[in-house]
Amino acid sequence: MTRVRQGFFQSLQIVISGIGAYAFAHSVLGHHEPIFAATAAIVSLGYVRGATHSRRMLEVTIGVTLGIFIGDLLMLLLGRGVWQAAVVLFLSIQIARFLDNGIIFTIQMGLQSCLVVLMVPTSDGVFARSVDAIVGGLFAFLLMFFFPKDPRAEPRTNLQKLSESFADVLRNSAESIDRYDWDRAQSALEQARSLEPLYEAAKGDVITAKGMAKLSMLGRRYREELDEYSNILTGLDLAIRNTRVLNRRMASTINHVRISQDAIESISDVLRQISVAVADLGEVFYLSDQKDRAALRLRVRRKLSGVSSTLEPSLMGVKTLEAESLVLMLRPLVTDLLEATGLNHKDASKLLIPLGESMTEHAPRTNKIKRVEQTSRVVNTFNEEDNTENLKPDDTRALNIVLRKQEEDPFDDE
Repeated sequence: MTRVRQGFFQSLQIVISGIGAYAFAHSVLGHHEPIFAATAAIVSLGYVRGATHSRRMLEVTIGVTLGIFIGDLLMLLLGRGVWQAAVVLFLSIQIARFLDNGIIFTIQMGLQSCLVVLMVPTSDGVFARSVDAIVGGLFAFLLMFFFPKDPRAEPRTNLQKLSESFADVLRNSAESIDRYDWDRAQSALEQARSLEPLYEAAKGDVITAKGMAKLSMLGRRYREELDEYSNILTGLDLAIRNTRVLNRRMASTINHVRISQDAIESISDVLRQISVAVADLGEVFYLSDQKDRAALRLRVRRKLSGVSSTLEPSLMGVKTLEAESLVLMLRPLVTDLLEATGLNHKDASKLLIPLGESMTEHAPRTNKIKRVEQTSRVVNTFNEEDNTENLKPDDTRALNIVLRKQEEDPFDDE
């Protein structure tokens, strides 16, 4: 029912355009069976996502017209029949591929030329069907120009879904690091990966909407808003990609090491703040007034600016390399979202707090510290002054314990 409701207006456009083109060719031009007029109009206005309507209409109109013209011309030279249709179809496809690499153009040109040779000729003249195709294409263009649908409707729906789903991913990420739950972190990672189809749907809708706005008489008023949608979508795409990387690293960190409680609380708090900002950014798509959208984006920008001023490892209680890497991954994520609010990359990057001296510059190398095989022996390392002889190189959790000892931090098993 959702697809029926969303496509209802376009269905009316297709019906009016197809019947109107047929009626015009039949009543005004006097063509007896102008089926190609209706065909060109219907295919031109057909349901499409991810392509501009102007290009699609041009491809269909030119493809149909050229196909019919080639079919008419070769039928005069070769006659009608199955082998003639094969020759005409082959030549039409080769000509179409030479002229344009569009799939629609090739299909329409080959199909129509083949039909011309196979169908019984009409009494309207040799090139009457070519004229019918032109009539159909013109009717499609006129209907789109004078009676357009609101091009913002479908992009709004999918962009809202994308923003809400992305905010959920960030909330789950915050929950996973807060509880230090590997299963929840893996779930957040899978959830982040599942955003790709939603992004592709939103991207296709925005491209289609911008094409429709260029064609229609009333669409110009929506161009600026659709450009905003496009910019926000670009920022969200980059932020989602960075979130997938962050979640993958977070799951690995939870599974192998234990970072400080201060770092856990700081990172989870930042992720929750970012989640709220993304949810607020999604509210932009509900607003029609440009001033309201600008005010909301400014509020989101201020929230993200506040977050960006805290993304320095030492300020977030970070004591280990693993926690520091998570903080460093949060920085480009926030930058991408700042760009989604309308800032350019340079200005967005300037809002990030400068990085101080990294603790990893003086941290011991992992391959210099060996693992204690049993928990009791790990705990005993706290009672041995600088004793790392029993540790093996591949145990990052043991490395973390030693680092905590050197930093005089208590070890928390939870």
